[in-house]
Order: sequence, then structure tokens, then C-alpha cells
Amino acid sequence: MNYIDEIFARAHIQQIREFLLNGMEEMDVDPRPYKQRLESTQNILMAQLHTDYPDKEDFEKISELVYCYAGTVEEVYMEIGLQVGTLLAVQIGQNIGLLK
Repeated sequence: MNYIDEIFARAHIQQIREFLLNGMEEMDVDPRPYKQRLESTQNILMAQLHTDYPDKEDFEKISELVYCYAGTVEEVYMEIGLQVGTLLAVQIGQNIGLLK
């Protein structure tokens, strides 16, 4: 494998995400599809919430707060991702001579 192939081998979305969010390299890439990764984490969370909040009303209150928080995080990071993607697209355009 030549050095260019090695660069592309390292260009994994999870590696890039980890570097942009935390300034470090992600060593373990999760090969599972997005849906499976989300469902797995959600199942663990819901099991713990059911354990900690066996009363249905308490469970509904806490799970509503969790989903509200998760929704806000999702919105904020989607907006950040769109802006970062746009900046990267502009830089790529400049690098290949499409933009001056």
C-alpha cells in the first residue's frame, strides 16, 4: 500500500468526527450501522431508566427530559456539522481550483 492509499484508509468518518469534536484520534471504529448503534444505546438507557424509575409517571417525566436534551444536542450538532461541512467544501473547492 502506498502512502496515498494509507491516507485514504485513515479517512474514516468516525476518525474525523473524533478529531473535530475532541482533538484526538478514535482508535476503535464502530462498524455497526447508525441505526443499530442508536438502538443499542437507547435500549441500555431505557432499561436503566425503567430500573431507576419503576413508577410509570416518574419514568415518563424523566424520559421526556432525556429526549428533550437529546433532541437539542442533535439539532446543535447537526447545525455545527452543516457549517463545518460547508467550510470543508469551500476549502476543497479552493484547493482544486474551483474557487478563488
